Amino acid sequence: MQSVSTEWWLFPALFAAGVGAGFINVLAGAGSMLTLPVLIFLGLDPVTANGTNRISILLENLTAARTFYRHNLVDLKKGMMLALWTLPGAILGAITGIHIGSLWFQRILVIVLALSTATMFFPKIVARESTRPDGSASPWLYPSMLTLGFYGGFMQLGVGFLFIFALHHLLTKNLAQVNAYKTLIISIYILPTLLIFAWMGQVRWGIGVIVGIGGMIGAWLATRLTVSRRGERWVKVIMAIIILLMAAKLWV
Repeated sequence: MQSVSTEWWLFPALFAAGVGAGFINVLAGAGSMLTLPVLIFLGLDPVTANGTNRISILLENLTAARTFYRHNLVDLKKGMMLALWTLPGAILGAITGIHIGSLWFQRILVIVLALSTATMFFPKIVARESTRPDGSASPWLYPSMLTLGFYGGFMQLGVGFLFIFALHHLLTKNLAQVNAYKTLIISIYILPTLLIFAWMGQVRWGIGVIVGIGGMIGAWLATRLTVSRRGERWVKVIMAIIILLMAAKLWV
């Protein structure tokens, strides 16, 4: 069993990270850039942190998906079909994430963290308008779900951005609907991946539940906000500093 720090202030920090991650994950993605570093600093190895983090991801996405469904922002049948396409990839990704080994996973995590931080500062690119009717699925949508399922099962970090990109360009331009489908899909495929990590002893339930409760609160708040990003610049700067410090710690 890994030695985990029990300093009292770490538990409020876990809860606060969960609130922030839940809020960010529902509005956009990459909330795990807050929770994964905290879990690792707590003493968990990267693979166990990856497994434990899924408790919060499951709870926050279930919370958001339920609210979005109540507001009629998601077609349940279509959302379930998309989620089913992610399941084979997610299961394979979770198995890969467990067996790849902590060192390789740690190196990949550093690269993803650095890229995720850098992309927050890239200028937004205006895409060409599609001739496909809004709400009509592109033929590329379902294969993309399979691929994103693998990545989500393997690491999950930043997968929200990828789902937003895929759903926005291959299904609907409505941002609220994009978020609704994204949360439903993730809440469905994340459960079997969590069970796989738990079966292999890579989940710390007590710690994960603390983060998860915070994540539910953050998700609840995020579903009630508009697309406005007040204070977005400061959030990006603070997150960039945290992630770059974490990447430096993991690499050495």
